[in-house]
Amino acid sequence: MSDQETRNNHYVPQWYQRGFLAPGQSRLFHLNLNPDRKTLPDGRKVPRTALHEWGTKNCFVEYDLYTTHFGSVVNDDVEKYLFGAIDDQGARAVRAFARGNHADVHKSFQDFFEHMAAQKLRTPKGLDWIRSCYGALGQVDLMVEMQALRLMHCTMWVEGVREVVSAHDSDVKFILTDHPVTVYNAAVDPTSEQCAYPQDPLVSAMGSQTVFALDANTCLILTHLEYAKEPDQLDLTRLRTNARHLGVGMTRTDNFIRDRRLNRDEVIAINHLLKSRAKRYIASADKTWLYPEREFNGPWTEIAKVLRPRADLWRFGGEIYIGYKDGTSGYWDEHGRTSKAHELLTRKSSRKNIGANDFCGCGSAYAFKDCCLPLPAAERPSWKVYGLRERNLMFCNAVRGILGLSEVVSWKDVRRKLSDEQVKRIHRAFASLWPEDTDLASLLPRPNRRILRSVYMGFSDPRIVETTVLGWLPFVDEIVLVNPFFLGTRMKPEFSPIESPAGHKMQTLKNVMLLLMLEPFIRAGLVHLVPDPGEVNPLLGQHIREVLTRRTDGWKPPEGDGLHRFQKIAEEDTLRVIWMLPEANQRRFIADHMPDADAEMTDRLIAYFKRQAEADPYTLLQPLPTGKDGAQNQIFKGLSLEAALYLASLTGSIIHVDTEEHWAQLLRDGQPAGMPSQSTWEPVRRALGEISFPVELNSQVVAERVAGGERPPIRSLLLRLSESVSGPGAGLDPSVLAKRMRQARAKVERTGKRAGDSTPLPARLELHVPPAGFSRHDVQRLLVMFAGVTRPRSIPYALRLVFDEPDGES
Repeated sequence: MSDQETRNNHYVPQWYQRGFLAPGQSRLFHLNLNPDRKTLPDGRKVPRTALHEWGTKNCFVEYDLYTTHFGSVVNDDVEKYLFGAIDDQGARAVRAFARGNHADVHKSFQDFFEHMAAQKLRTPKGLDWIRSCYGALGQVDLMVEMQALRLMHCTMWVEGVREVVSAHDSDVKFILTDHPVTVYNAAVDPTSEQCAYPQDPLVSAMGSQTVFALDANTCLILTHLEYAKEPDQLDLTRLRTNARHLGVGMTRTDNFIRDRRLNRDEVIAINHLLKSRAKRYIASADKTWLYPEREFNGPWTEIAKVLRPRADLWRFGGEIYIGYKDGTSGYWDEHGRTSKAHELLTRKSSRKNIGANDFCGCGSAYAFKDCCLPLPAAERPSWKVYGLRERNLMFCNAVRGILGLSEVVSWKDVRRKLSDEQVKRIHRAFASLWPEDTDLASLLPRPNRRILRSVYMGFSDPRIVETTVLGWLPFVDEIVLVNPFFLGTRMKPEFSPIESPAGHKMQTLKNVMLLLMLEPFIRAGLVHLVPDPGEVNPLLGQHIREVLTRRTDGWKPPEGDGLHRFQKIAEEDTLRVIWMLPEANQRRFIADHMPDADAEMTDRLIAYFKRQAEADPYTLLQPLPTGKDGAQNQIFKGLSLEAALYLASLTGSIIHVDTEEHWAQLLRDGQPAGMPSQSTWEPVRRALGEISFPVELNSQVVAERVAGGERPPIRSLLLRLSESVSGPGAGLDPSVLAKRMRQARAKVERTGKRAGDSTPLPARLELHVPPAGFSRHDVQRLLVMFAGVTRPRSIPYALRLVFDEPDGES
């Protein structure tokens, strides 16, 4: 080991500690809140000395806290290069914020918040919090996740009210703790579950305030603007408006409140807060300051009166407009939103005093008692804005209006008259429902132990949706799939259906067909059509692409991957383009590819093309321009593994796929080290694989059957399987569950025989149950950063649809 390796890691920097020393003082009084116990010769156990007077070198330090080991190689790069740079910049920034010089504050503004964010996560408590979010993490993974998460709170902090208070007039000064960045919420008692170690109140909660003592005499208090303006709000635990981790924000760096000088009791109240949220160690220049609880006797909520900003709130809020040299402009409101689209999506009247049997206030298809009533208020989908189902139905109505669909206007009329302007208007309507400040996670249906929900990882296409989604609704309760429409406002103009609509006519026709097929199931709450999470939130999309790129580096699809059906669909799309060519171009095509065809054969082929185009619901009945102007974008839109795991975790779903390629990805990359299915569930896997599921291909028959309650018992058994895997000991024994599945087999297979004139497609289910569920650290990171998830989540099992089709299709 070289002399340069730093293994005594100060998680509270020494330069920061020195700010809490009195003039001429070189040592701090350091108190251990939970001292170890030593055993005396007579067997008695007594606590070791708790209070010491130590120099900064011995305070707030832990050996190998950030060090990683690769065999015999010791690596201290995190300490030297990451925190070395952060501490150098942070020292200047903290001094600038404490002194208040506007020029220095402006210059170091970003450095300060980067230092503060790192300080929140680099402590033992911060690292334990990361572990609690992810579950088991090795040291290397812990360091990776700490670096990935370290900036997550900066945006919301910067958008808040910034007040620097002074202890100059008090004989008691601010203390220093082993977790200096402290979060307080008057509605969250320190003894509550939300504050159980290592948890803190959510930074994003409306009533949460972040407290950071800059030195012994100055303390920074950050307060969300809404709470500062309306401190008497009832629900301090709900999320602030436009709560988000990361993201672009805009603020004035010279806006601070600095006039408040605290008295002795107020400083003691803040010290009581700081001590109560520390893990084990606190320090100060005077040992009497280390016991604020001896003098602070008020309730927990009393601290809010000290922390709340009282004046000069006019400095914060309002709107910001910026003009750029190229003529474009930018806009931010006081909550960081970059448009006013939210005004159109806010409910005109708030839903209050809803009865248990009334439709739920979140906009789902369920009664309040079956939806949000069992959930704590902070965990419910938003009631203030239109929900996922409502937005999908609004889009359905908008599409019908734009296309003029009615009893008079038929689908054939749409195919004949679909215009560039209609394509543009459809995608503008879609974009208006999903502005950039949308919090998609808050709109998704919540996990419900009484509902078997599945995320479909494959392509959203009207030609296969009955096979892969709708035909399975008799066997599962709800299915989540990606919306095939693109957010054209976030695409390059040459690829955008808003700026370049001519190239999106064919795809728009298919997407509208899919939307109309799904509409009754969306209305009934059986299908959740979700926009691509990475399109709604560009930063989330960037992270997903980075993770996906690393994961698939050097990867090649397996041979014979079961994509035959999709290749066939792509070939059909090629034929459709030929059918839509002007007649002169069709004759030229025939001459090029069938040089032996005479005039009569050519005429017959052209007539055949016309008949095929008329009969095919996915073909435009209008000639396309030739050359580049007539080029059509053919898009298969599905979910990546990362996006599927993200949505399944948030909605409490399982995952189902229909291709070998997706199945191989899920088994290889969706669980640790590609582990085999848990042997405990092997009897269930075999029993399920023996059942031939009749997949109904007529969506109207499916709707009637589900509405009539005609669901075979296998649905409840698949739900019991999810319960049993997620909570061992709470569900059924695998052998009992396997036995019941075999007993249900006959009822499942008889379902297809009652289908009347339709011919169901036989299929089987392949089950995989990972020992620890499907999960990835990088997906859990996305859940923490973009959905506020603070507990590890995994998907209990996945299913592969195996169709009994010829030619080795699967």
